Amino acid sequence: MSIESAVFATPSACTIDDDALGARIRAEFAEMPGLNLTLPQAARLFAVEPVRCERALRELVRRGGLWTDGHVYCRALLPVDGIRRASQTRRPR
Repeated sequence: MSIESAVFATPSACTIDDDALGARIRAEFAEMPGLNLTLPQAARLFAVEPVRCERALRELVRRGGLWTDGHVYCRALLPVDGIRRASQTRRPR
């Protein structure tokens, strides 16, 4: 078996790595609640390719653990149980 066929024969290996990366990213944002990162900053911090980092960040946004304005990623203030985001509860001035 060639190296190429061995790599492409195990698609779950990439998923496992992405899951581990997602867990690492979640842990960093949980440890530093005020952390705000752009994609290039996150890729450098987690020492991964930007494409892979973006895939992990998007998945965390989709699951509700992170929030993004399309440029910066930060920890979501909206838990899964339905409590509103702090920005949604501000009163108009």
